[in-house]
Formats: sequence, structure tokens, C-alpha cells
Amino acid sequence: MRKTAFKSTATALFAALLLFSCKTDAPETDPVPNDLPKDETWVIFNGTEKWSGGIYALGDNKSREINLSAIPFYQLGYSAGGRIVDNILYKKDGPNTTDIGISKYKLEAGRFAANGFIATPNNSYETNFLVVSATEGYYWDLSAGGLKIQKFNPGTMQRTGEIDLTSLSDGSSYEAAGQLILAKIDNKLFVDIQHGQRTSAWQITPNEKKVEIAIYDLTNNKIETVATHPDATNLGLFVDHVLWSIDEVTKDLYIVAVGDMVTQKPESKILRIKKGETKFDTGFELKISDYQYPTDFNRIFAHNNKIYTTISSRPTSYYGGGQHGVGYRKDIWYWTEIDVNTKKATRLNMLPDNFYSYQNPFLHKGNIYFISNNTTENFAGAYQYNPQSGETKEAFRLKGSGRLMGFNIIDNK
Repeated sequence: MRKTAFKSTATALFAALLLFSCKTDAPETDPVPNDLPKDETWVIFNGTEKWSGGIYALGDNKSREINLSAIPFYQLGYSAGGRIVDNILYKKDGPNTTDIGISKYKLEAGRFAANGFIATPNNSYETNFLVVSATEGYYWDLSAGGLKIQKFNPGTMQRTGEIDLTSLSDGSSYEAAGQLILAKIDNKLFVDIQHGQRTSAWQITPNEKKVEIAIYDLTNNKIETVATHPDATNLGLFVDHVLWSIDEVTKDLYIVAVGDMVTQKPESKILRIKKGETKFDTGFELKISDYQYPTDFNRIFAHNNKIYTTISSRPTSYYGGGQHGVGYRKDIWYWTEIDVNTKKATRLNMLPDNFYSYQNPFLHKGNIYFISNNTTENFAGAYQYNPQSGETKEAFRLKGSGRLMGFNIIDNK
């Protein structure tokens, strides 16, 4: 599949919109073997054109340029969607494309192995899940009831009960609670609510152009309220690619309302529920048209009153250019830092991404890590960004090993 050509990183940065400013000098790309961390294991998901791939664990064999061909791995039919919680790896679905549910993995002797599975075989959509701790987890399973949230124990990978939100039904032909958002703050569960119709597109067509978040009090086991925001739709993209983020400094919750990806109306927005609040912040809204249009916000990570997302260098549509998603997946997505107070966007000095990896950035030991796959530059790797100093450098790149579909870090004990 041919990608939009960017002659070089410098050329792309020169062509940036005036709204953006360059953050740093050119990122370091030379291998720095003496700078590799010794006290952590890198968890790498690679992938092929058909989305299959493997999970790799790199300890003492880490390098700045990684060839995975001689490294043992766990084979996957679909290689996206991994999450690390308390140094344990969880992932949606199993090793085969027919294994629908939630997987848990253990790391032994430098290699991952299956360590538990919860099946949700009748899900029409991917299984959303949240792991809070070794004993507390939640997931959404349409076959168990669209307006019910299932509880499970991540330690044993066994279902332990459910949260019934069927009182929120309005009789719509399609209803779901927690299909796209399951977030926990201050012992309250924040859950997206959908009322609408299923169409041939993967997005649900809502009855009204508004989004809803139910806040469930886990202490008193009751629905506290339902927060609504007008002129916004579709609180997420895919379940293996969550579009909400809790700023661990401010404890504010940020949520992407993607909008209708066929019409792109309402437009894509980023919304906020502030710490201690149970309604949307009416004084805050980031609209994609303030930066580029038509296009979408399709990543999010919040940290210390900054939002990290990708913004396309040109107008684009997920359903444009023939088969859906094809024209969308070109080297056009620039990692960007947005100040939530000023709304100023600063393009980070990284190669543009083509949206084959859905993973959001994450914070580890003061640095934020970003994934980029760029066909023009034959790059598949991760960048390390220090939000305090503004320094950007290449953490590693894959060599002859497919796309980088996911990257996580486990602290060695």
C-alpha cells in the first residue's frame, strides 16, 4: 500500500502548519548501547500486514536497533492491545483470531506464556476490560447483557459478579454500558452509555447527538448520576485502543468524542471531567477544527495539564479513499502536545505515524513513550520524550521485524 511521501523529517517539519511549533532539535537516532536501562524488561508486540505477530520480552538482549528474528516469542493471530498493570501483561483476545475475550500472560525465563483466559465468545464487538489491581477488574460482554458490567478477579481470571445498569435503558435497539470506556477514579466507575442503532459501519448511530457517562459509586453500589455532553458522539474507536486518559497529576479524566467517522459531524472533540466532579466541564472543549479539519483525534494521553495526541498533516477520513481505513493509514499522523490551559499545540519532533499501531503513549520513570510506524522512512520504533526538559530521543527501532504494534515496560524485581 503506497503511502504519502515525506522526503525527510526536516521537510515535514518545515511544512507544518503555523499553529504548531518545533519542540526540540532532531531526535537522536544513533545507537547508544551504554545508555540502555538494566532494571527493566521491554515488552514488544510486532505485526505483519495481516495484523498477526508475537509478544517478545527483551531483558539483557535490549538494543537501540532490534532484530527479533532470533528472539523467542508468543505467537498471536492479532498482535495489538496489550496492557501492563502492576508488571502483569493483559491483552484482549487469545493466540488465535477465534479466541475472543481477555488473556493474561506470565513471564518466565525471558518468554511469555498464557496464564489465564476469560472467554466472551458471543461478543459482536471486541471485549472492553479494565484491570485495576490483582484482585479487581471489570469487563463488558454483550452476550451477558449490554447494560451490564462484569466483574472479575485478574489474579484467578474468574468472573466474580456484575454491575446492573439496565435501569438506564430507554428501549433502543442497541444499548451498551462500558463498551468503550471503563475508568475508575476515587472508587467510582466511569462508564460510557450508548443508545442507538447498529449499522453496517462499526460505529453505533446514536439516537441523539450527545454523549453520556454513567458514574457508578462502588462504595454504595449505586448509580450516582449520568453526565451528558451535547453535540458530540462516539466516545472511542476500538476497544483495544481506548480513548480516555486520567491525568495522574491532576486526576482529571479526559475523553475523546470521535464523532461520526463517515460524515465527521459532529466533529471530533476532547472533553473533560475534573477531579471530584460528576459532570462534564462546560468550560473545556478541544475541537479538532481548531487544529485541522476534517479529521479526528484518535489517540490520547494526559499528563500534568498536557494532552498528547496525533493530529493529521492534512484533511482525512477513515471511510475515505476506498476500503475504510486505507487512506487513513498513511504517514500523516504527527504526535502533538496540547496545553489544556492555552490550547496551544506543539508538534513533537518525531517521525509521523501511519496509525497501524493503536497504542497510546505511556509514562515511565519521568519519560513519555510514543510509538511510530513510518513507511516512507522504513521506521518502526519508539520515542522517549522528557516533558520537563523537552528532550526527545529514539528509544529503539525494529530492524527487519515488521511493524511495532505495541510497547510496554516491566520493572525487574
